[in-house]
Amino acid sequence: MRTAKLNAFGACRALVLAAALVAGPVIAGTAHAQAIDPYQPMNDGSEQASATVPPGVVAPGYDPGVRAANAREGDALATENREAAAEAAQDRSAYQTAVQDYHQAVAQRRQAIARIHATQARRDAAYGQAMADWHAQVDVCHNGNHRACVAPPAG
Repeated sequence: MRTAKLNAFGACRALVLAAALVAGPVIAGTAHAQAIDPYQPMNDGSEQASATVPPGVVAPGYDPGVRAANAREGDALATENREAAAEAAQDRSAYQTAVQDYHQAVAQRRQAIARIHATQARRDAAYGQAMADWHAQVDVCHNGNHRACVAPPAG
């Protein structure tokens, strides 16, 4: 039984040792990778960067290259926003013009319809008057006035 415990202890020890051997270079490699990575910003030696970060190490929160890139991107974004706002203003103006044109066309159509209705009302009134005159002439004719029967309709 004692040998089984020793074997289990030895296996655990071997496992921990193997894990340490594998993890050691990985942990140590991350510290070195940060210092030699050419794509990472480095401490440029400025007073602000040197206050908290030793030279040659990434300076969090301060990098002139990143600041310059951010400034360029910010300027580009501001330009895009201005262009988009100008385009939106043009679109809004074109829309408002189209709406005004539509309302003007609707108003003109309503006026045309009103003129048509007025003309038709005058025609209907004239027709009604002509029919009333004709009926009156027919009544006179039926009452024995021969001239009313041969006379052309009044109008």
